[in-house]
Amino acid sequence: MGRYGRGHYETRSWAPNFSRSGRHGGASTYRAFIPDPIANFEPELSSATSALAERAGAAVRTLNASAPNLRSLEGLARQLLRSEALASSAIEGLQLSHRKLARCEVEGDTGNFKAQEVLGNTRAMEEAIRIGSEADGVTVDGILAIHRALAIVPLLERITGRLREEQGWIGGSSPPNAAYVPPPHDLVETLTADLCDFMNRDDISPVAQAAIAHAQFETIHPFGDGNGRVGRGLIHVLFRRRAVAPRYIPPVSLVLGAHKDAYIAGLEDFRADGVDRWVEQFARAVEVAAEHANAFSTQVADLQAEWTKRAEPMRSDATARAIIDHLPSFPIITAAIAEQHTGRSRVAAINGLERLAQAGILNRHRNQRKGDSWEAKELFALLDDFEAAIRDSSV
Repeated sequence: MGRYGRGHYETRSWAPNFSRSGRHGGASTYRAFIPDPIANFEPELSSATSALAERAGAAVRTLNASAPNLRSLEGLARQLLRSEALASSAIEGLQLSHRKLARCEVEGDTGNFKAQEVLGNTRAMEEAIRIGSEADGVTVDGILAIHRALAIVPLLERITGRLREEQGWIGGSSPPNAAYVPPPHDLVETLTADLCDFMNRDDISPVAQAAIAHAQFETIHPFGDGNGRVGRGLIHVLFRRRAVAPRYIPPVSLVLGAHKDAYIAGLEDFRADGVDRWVEQFARAVEVAAEHANAFSTQVADLQAEWTKRAEPMRSDATARAIIDHLPSFPIITAAIAEQHTGRSRVAAINGLERLAQAGILNRHRNQRKGDSWEAKELFALLDDFEAAIRDSSV
């Protein structure tokens, strides 16, 4: 046993397995990292880091307070959540475009497993926000519920919503040659409950609390798979629970994913007791995400205003106008979706969509098997520019 940073290492035996040749491998050992509990942890942050964390929290609050100039608040919320889910998935190697995700949502393409995994991550983010909105606080069952929402594809179904029951590791083919070995499975439930106690505190800066909670979760690595996505979901549990982000989540994963090596190094810093450095790095990512999301909300509102001018003349109650309100939520839209969300008839919905197509706002895609859809290409271009600007930001 050896002390290291915010925990200690414990040496354990790794049971040998039969190789393909039938020969029995020799017994070996590995060192698992056991993090210190954090329920009562009092982080010692520099004045500069504390000020940065407060500034980052203020940027998220500004995003949530200033965006109501949008004609449809739900549209921005859905787009920011999608951006966060896509970016969080991309960190785990699941690259997917906004366009493909939107089309999968509309067409229900169950054969596209990558898209289904990202949709699962979107649902996990929604579950995280729901849990953060509840008065009961964060529990181990709540974290399991986030994992259940995520783990909907065949590779994850067997472990869905269950803390791991065996030793995990990151990198390498087994614990003895892994890059990192988290605590043994018999300690996971206790450490996860301790993490929940920390997340239910109200005496720490919300941004610093989210940084520490996320890093501790990744250190525990309580699931057989999906830890990164669930761990980043916990950021939004806390931002919603602490009323920092009552409407819109800042796409923090976009910033973290754009600097993935620094992100991983930051989590290692936390384990080595570099808590101040990690909180500083995380707070900068939150501030950048919130500021860019705020600018994006203005650009979406401006685009909707431009669409309205291009579609004129329209009555104030025109179906086409109502559809414009919902396009940020559904950049690929069908007549059925337009009918449902505008409350108009199917005929009126189709006429409204065609009116917008004639104005060059939507492009119609004909599909005899799945039904026609209409795409707002300019919104996808805006999303691409928004995410590119975040990726190019320095943190």
